Amino acid sequence: MMNFNSKDIRIHKYIVFIIFSFSLLTALLQGIPSFSRLSGDFIRFGCLALFLPVPVILFLLHKKEKLSENGIVLAIVFTGMLFHCSYVLLSGLYDRQHDEGVYTGIATSQVNPGHIGYIEYIYKFRRLPDFNPYQLFSYYHPPLHYVISGLWLIFLTSLGMPEDLAFENLQILPLFYSGLFMLLTYLILKKTGAKGNGLFAGLSLAAFHPALTIMSGSINNDMLSALLLACCVYSVLCWIQKKTLKNLLLIAFFIGSGMLCKINTVIIALPAGLIFLLDFIHSIRTKDKHIILNSIKNYLLFAIVSGTAGLSWIIRNLIQFHVKPGISSATEASVMYTGNYGIWERIGIPALSDWHFSFPFHPLSGDVIHNAWVILFQTSLFTEVYPQELSGIPLLLCQLVYPLAIFMAVACAALFVAAQYKKIFPKNSPGKSLPSKTAGIEALFLSTGYFTFLFSFAVFSLKYPYTCSSDFRYIVICLIYTAIGLADSHRIYTGKTKTAVLSRFISAGTCLTLLLTTIIYMTWDQW
Repeated sequence: MMNFNSKDIRIHKYIVFIIFSFSLLTALLQGIPSFSRLSGDFIRFGCLALFLPVPVILFLLHKKEKLSENGIVLAIVFTGMLFHCSYVLLSGLYDRQHDEGVYTGIATSQVNPGHIGYIEYIYKFRRLPDFNPYQLFSYYHPPLHYVISGLWLIFLTSLGMPEDLAFENLQILPLFYSGLFMLLTYLILKKTGAKGNGLFAGLSLAAFHPALTIMSGSINNDMLSALLLACCVYSVLCWIQKKTLKNLLLIAFFIGSGMLCKINTVIIALPAGLIFLLDFIHSIRTKDKHIILNSIKNYLLFAIVSGTAGLSWIIRNLIQFHVKPGISSATEASVMYTGNYGIWERIGIPALSDWHFSFPFHPLSGDVIHNAWVILFQTSLFTEVYPQELSGIPLLLCQLVYPLAIFMAVACAALFVAAQYKKIFPKNSPGKSLPSKTAGIEALFLSTGYFTFLFSFAVFSLKYPYTCSSDFRYIVICLIYTAIGLADSHRIYTGKTKTAVLSRFISAGTCLTLLLTTIIYMTWDQW
């Protein structure tokens, strides 16, 4: 997919080693009875003991002028995985989950609802559900994540791990996926030309953003879905730079796998399809019969590979149970229902009073909070919790971070749009090299993808009018686009111009926001 030099391959191996090592360590701490009873304070102090040497080592390397870009990247991945592992160890199987359900164990024949129940079904009965998946909540999801999780339970219990601890160890899989998401973010940033401070700022989003921290311990299919979407973005960028059949089939594989994990990942096919259409039009304009036929053959193979996997769950349910794809939703009597409010109130620009700056947490009540964008920002920081007991410094920090995060998110979005626009429509500036045609195509793919995800989020919030439908986890992939915007702004806007200074300010503000949220999560008793 990409020509890596020896240094690139070395850092990729180091990143994978860090991810695997932390995941394995967490699995042992969770899965061994004597370790699983460690106190929260012991875990916090242990993580601090691992974290504190990192800035010291970086400072010493900087003093000796041996601090390299790769060294800082590894430090970000190390501390990011350390933070995610700390969260997983401090959070139980039922903490801050979404539609988790319950399990009753292999000793019973009971079929349980929710994501845990779905996983337990595969673990218990060694097969996919043999009933209409819309009859039991959460079973409508495609099975990829649940099959992997069920096999993980089978593996752990076959090693002699107690069943309760094996179920706790379900968090290891999303933890591992969150680490791979960091790796994919790094690969995507390098693919788009990121380096230096821009690379560090973008990668820090994947390492320390609170939504990804929460998802690293969530036993549903969100984290794997986000990872597969990141794989799609990266593989399309690889194909744009090198249009081989291998790269095209990798895109097809990741799109198909994504749909087999969560159907809404098909959204990435829209920006990818636009790039494919432009390429096919270019093939037609060559008027070369061989090129045109070869292009048709490649795209047919793409459709077969992506469609076989991606549509298999939908076709199965249509044939066996005569049900169309969709989701099970609550009734209008639900406290989360927002359908009583107008379209503008739900997806329009929020009024100042809608933001609830005095107490920035997302309650379940649709009457208290019903604007999708407000819910988006609040859940991006604190997920769907309402800790009324919070007071003192933690509350003050939350009230500081909330408006800061909103401002920085909007600023980062503007940076991303401006940077992609500059690559698509470059201006002739003396002494400045113009972006290549490939960079323009990349920018078109990225900007189209970003707006497609935002548009789909708004449509989803309207189609399913509940507060839970506006959760940030549904578009967490947009963090990749934000990271690209931060990195591109450092590369495109250089010198001491107003735009360059503003982009550095936004990067610094974003990193400050991430630092403050990390402090909140580490000191918040609820975690």
